[in-house]
Amino acid sequence: MFCSRCGAPADDGAHFCQQCGSALQAPDDAVQQSADYRTPERATVPVSTASRRFTNRRAQDPYKDQIQQLKLEIRKLKLDLRQITTRMSSIRSRYHETAAFVPRGLLRWGDKAIEDLRLLGPQQQKEYLQQQLMQLEQKLLSLQQAQAEWKDQQ
Repeated sequence: MFCSRCGAPADDGAHFCQQCGSALQAPDDAVQQSADYRTPERATVPVSTASRRFTNRRAQDPYKDQIQQLKLEIRKLKLDLRQITTRMSSIRSRYHETAAFVPRGLLRWGDKAIEDLRLLGPQQQKEYLQQQLMQLEQKLLSLQQAQAEWKDQQ
């Protein structure tokens, strides 16, 4: 089944188009096509005025689920980032607690090198998570902008 307004494929039994939000309840709002077609052709079935008014009132936000999913992913990344930061600060605090007891010179330098090595892995993980977080936030921003444009058109 395909939406008559935008031509996007729709699940059988779906009430709204996932692409444009049009209602698929009216018999002339969806077009049945065989599975042999790779790309749906746009239907030329006229949509009644009453159906359009119903569609405009009941159109569902096509971006809502994507935005909600991205927000959950961002929350999880922030939690992972907070855990790594906590682990790094505990490594640093252990170093500073023992640094006063380590004599100056080569021994203290070796102790600092060990701390740096212990921080290397978590620091790389932290940088990777920060990059992922930035990419997801950019994606979220673009989806929110598209959602705002979609709402303005409604």
